[in-house]
This record gives sequence, C-alpha cells and structure tokens, in this order.
Amino acid sequence: MDSDLLRKYLHRQTTSGKAGVTITVDWHSLGTQGGHVEIVEHSPEWPLAFERESAAIREACGPWVVEVHHIGSTSVPGLAAKPVLDMMPVAAGPSEAGETVPRMAALGYQCLGEYGIPGRLYFEKDVDGRDVAHVHMFPLGHPGIRTHLAFRDYLRAHPGAARDYERLKRQLAVKHRADREAYTDAKATFIEGVIAAAMC
Repeated sequence: MDSDLLRKYLHRQTTSGKAGVTITVDWHSLGTQGGHVEIVEHSPEWPLAFERESAAIREACGPWVVEVHHIGSTSVPGLAAKPVLDMMPVAAGPSEAGETVPRMAALGYQCLGEYGIPGRLYFEKDVDGRDVAHVHMFPLGHPGIRTHLAFRDYLRAHPGAARDYERLKRQLAVKHRADREAYTDAKATFIEGVIAAAMC
C-alpha cells in the first residue's frame, strides 16, 4: 500500500464478526462535530463505508434484519452531502426491530427511539466525538421504506433534480450551520416534491 493509501486508512474502527472474522470500517471521510451542518463534495469512500458497516449490522443483528439499504445524499453518486452515512435496515417485524437495540449498541449506536416517525427506530453513531452515521430502521412493510428508496432512486436517475437539491443544501447549510433541525425542516418542501414525482 502506498503512503497516500496508508494515511487514508489510518483512521478505522474494527468490529468482530463470527468465526473470528473482522469487519474494518473506515470513517476517515465521514463525520461532523458539534452538530454543525456542513456540505462536502461526494467521496468515493462513502459507498465502501456503507458496504462495510452494513455488513457489520447484518452480522450483529442476524435474522432480525432482512436487508440494509444505503439512503440519503451519501448514496447518490456525485451529490455533495453532509458527511454522515445514512442507512436503512429493514427488520423482519416490530418485535424483531426491538431485539436489535442491544446489538446495535454493541456496534456503537445510540438508540433514540422513533424520533418523530411512528414505527421507526432511529440510531446515531459517534466515532472520536464525530457524528458519522445515522440509522433509520423500519419493520418490513412500513411505508417509510418505499419513501426513502423512492427519493434516493429519483435523485440517482435525475441529475438535474440532484443538482437542484445540492444547491439548496449548500444555501441552507450556510443559513442553518448551527441548527440541524432547522436545516432539515427547510428541506422538507423540496423533498416532498421529489417524493411526489417519484411515486406518481
């Protein structure tokens, strides 16, 4: 490994899997501090981080989680984003979702309950004081699954809409740098419009 690649992978977290297998997650390109909103250029490392962390989640949660999706802006190639990984595990059912809480905690995730969306379990993960990952877990059949995937897939298929979304995010990140909730609320109209177009 050359020196540039070595520096890139110096910051990592290792999770133990079964049979002695380890899953190494590189958080180098992810994370915000102090809850601040910042938008950075898309990194090719984000899909790799998702693959590694989703594998750790599937390993830890076993049969209770049937699939894990990469969602949010980090899942759209070329789209600038907050450097926080958004993932959506789908649990086999509501009770199975509850079974995952201690297993997610073992991976470093704090469960914040439904966090405003009935039926969801929301988790956040910090690494070295940086907010690096958000997990939105829904039970199989929850309408939130289709909504999240429709938004992601529409932006992937419509570069113009993705550019409009990026422009809006950059503007709002300047305006609401210290207020993540205000930043999120200010995006709602645009997001609702994209979802309506995607699901019509």
